[in-house]
Amino acid sequence: MATSSQVIKHYRQGSWLSQIKLYPELCSAALKAGVDKELCLWYELRALDISGSNRLDLNGVFAALVPKVYSKATFYRILERGDGRFWNIYSVPKPYIHSKVQIVGIAKVARLLGVDYLSRPREVPLSLFIGRKGKRAQLYSGFHKPDGFSKAKPIARESLKVATGVSRRSQIRYDKVAGNKRVANFAFQNDGQGGLYPMLEFRPGKSKEYLTVRRLGNAYRSKAMIAHRGMVKRVNSQLRQHSLKEDEGLIPQRFFLSANALLKCHNKAPEPFLLVSPRDRSIKGRLEWCLV
Repeated sequence: MATSSQVIKHYRQGSWLSQIKLYPELCSAALKAGVDKELCLWYELRALDISGSNRLDLNGVFAALVPKVYSKATFYRILERGDGRFWNIYSVPKPYIHSKVQIVGIAKVARLLGVDYLSRPREVPLSLFIGRKGKRAQLYSGFHKPDGFSKAKPIARESLKVATGVSRRSQIRYDKVAGNKRVANFAFQNDGQGGLYPMLEFRPGKSKEYLTVRRLGNAYRSKAMIAHRGMVKRVNSQLRQHSLKEDEGLIPQRFFLSANALLKCHNKAPEPFLLVSPRDRSIKGRLEWCLV
């Protein structure tokens, strides 16, 4: 178990170098359930647990996080709300003097939030995980693919609202706070001769309608870094319910990154789109999708 002095030294000396490990599915579930404050403190407790024992001296946690991250009242309020769910406080009752905090494991938190599968975690600098808005922005950004990791599929703002529980206006604000990249996607059709032509639609303006290329949902990239898988594989084996990956076949798929993925899918959406190869795109560098 990490002592008070070890926790304080670790936090103060490594505050600009330490990383907070985020799990995308837990972030989205916590935002929807309204327990994002408790999850943020759970992430911070895990970052302070340098020994990996899941036990911390509460005095050391208090000295490390108050008042730099939380006010005294806010810290104790969140601590009390998360007790028995995200962590357990034992040994000494209120006012928590000389008490210990035991961090609840990933699998139990996943079951608590109704998460059946965990993907590869992300890492963000501890210096960016500060403030109410900054923390919520990082939790929301955990849903997006990290920049340079893999190709991200288009998704509409309404679909993001369903997935994360964050309103459209808050999504735009969090994208600015977290520095997420937004990439436009456009719809094309096959002309039957091996070529492509854009799908056009009329968009209303202030005084008249404009004929433009049909826009699909945007693709988003976060500034987070890919973290080591750690115990993800073991945790997923502990989750008894069907994982999201296993249930993907029950959800109609609309966007496909390759022809093989399109052929293997047995439950396509009414309008499936295939990502156009870079050499076949009408405008270099633009993300174009062909209606199959």
